[in-house]
Amino acid sequence: MTERVNNFPPLPKFIPLKPCFYQDFEEDIPAAHQQLVRRVYYLWILYSITLAVNLIACLAWWIGGGSGANFGLAFVWLILFSPCSYVCWFRPLYKALKTDSSFNFMAFFFIFGAQFVLVGIQALGISGWGAW
Repeated sequence: MTERVNNFPPLPKFIPLKPCFYQDFEEDIPAAHQQLVRRVYYLWILYSITLAVNLIACLAWWIGGGSGANFGLAFVWLILFSPCSYVCWFRPLYKALKTDSSFNFMAFFFIFGAQFVLVGIQALGISGWGAW
């Protein structure tokens, strides 16, 4: 048995930080659930990209004469919610399907549901909430 070395997030060699998590869908997740885990992983990537696009849109709006508060909050959303969403809802689902843990399933559904409500509120476009 080989030692499992953390491989996520993939960081360039010149950065002195090391990856925090080990992630291997084929090895850790049963074959019946691998497609689900991949889809949720791609959902997390899409969510992070959406937050980055929101940051760029808020910056453009600020340059065009809008409020800088939206840009500041968009920056906070990107820096805070991208890693937190990975740790708080993707990893619990990954661990739940890896070990068949009901606690991790519960954590995933609770946190993912709360974040879904927050994203729904942001989609309304309330001014000053950091969503353009």
